[in-house]
Amino acid sequence: MLRALFDRSEERAITGQASLWGDWPGEQSASRTWAGTTVDAHNSLQLLAVYGSVRLISDSISTLPIDCYRQVGESKVDVPTPAWLVQPTVDLDFTSWCGQVLSSLLLSGNCYLAVFRSDAGVILELVPLDPAKVQVRREQGRKVFYISGSRYDGEIVHIPGLMLPGSDTGLSPVEYARQSIGLGLAANQYGANWFDGEGNMPGVIEAPRALQPDTMKAMAEQWRRRRNRGNRGLPGVLQEGATWKPTGVTNEQMQFLQTRQYTAAEIAGQMFLVDPSDLGIPVPGSSLTYANLTDRNIRRVQVTLLPWISRLEHAISALMLRPRYMKFNVNALLRADLAARYSSYATGIGAGFLQVDEARELEDLPPLGPVDVEI
Repeated sequence: MLRALFDRSEERAITGQASLWGDWPGEQSASRTWAGTTVDAHNSLQLLAVYGSVRLISDSISTLPIDCYRQVGESKVDVPTPAWLVQPTVDLDFTSWCGQVLSSLLLSGNCYLAVFRSDAGVILELVPLDPAKVQVRREQGRKVFYISGSRYDGEIVHIPGLMLPGSDTGLSPVEYARQSIGLGLAANQYGANWFDGEGNMPGVIEAPRALQPDTMKAMAEQWRRRRNRGNRGLPGVLQEGATWKPTGVTNEQMQFLQTRQYTAAEIAGQMFLVDPSDLGIPVPGSSLTYANLTDRNIRRVQVTLLPWISRLEHAISALMLRPRYMKFNVNALLRADLAARYSSYATGIGAGFLQVDEARELEDLPPLGPVDVEI
């Protein structure tokens, strides 16, 4: 009964190419939004709020130093970083590799790593796969992977993002935020069309008397030519006493700039948990001072980065020989300003739980040797 309950395999035939990185007809396509735009993981990056948020998170984490340890009783001992973690693939160092992993998680909600080992079982490469080409299914209660439509029996590490109960895959942030992203893309498209000469307010040409169809057509065509593209700066000329009457609303009336600003702040703050001001997005009513920069750095690590850091640490540590594990060193992001650090060091040295050389090590300074400190 339990096997039947958890067996969610599908009986339909699987078609497609057998290549690991090939295309197949079942690959996900862009979804159309209420704003009339299509949104997928790739074109969503055309919205600067999405691109900036993904880059801020991926660059912040992928450029952090990593430390490897071995657990010995209640203490930990530093160990060398394995070669496959320094250079996860032949073509990618750790920073570039980590950027691919995080962009996959941030946009698709899942990351899939193909693990290649030597005959002795030593890891040689961890190759990030395109999540759009990977399907996760259950067959006889066991999780299996299909890549480009064909079952893959090799070793795969699956790192999911936010998951619903009973699901085997993470939720796609782009899919669940596609209406907001679509609105932002539509606003960008409208602005581009307006500057291209096609965004002039809609309207009608009113004539004091009836005109022949050919005359009306020629007048409308003349107006369009005079206002479109390269000629949009020239004044329009209407004959026969005709006048132009706009029927639309102005950019100010429809709050065009406010819409773009709000959408960008909404995507950064609610989709990626990034402080919009970190991306240069103004937030009305907020203030930024030097005194609260430390708190902002702590908030960025705890709220924005830590959930993704923890997922990567667990996934990578699971591939290491126990009891070894790896950690990202986030101390550089959490460090306070110089005066605050020195004040805390003085407090620790004065209280006797911190040595001078330990404080110097925290500042990347060489040790001084034994020092007598008067308390």
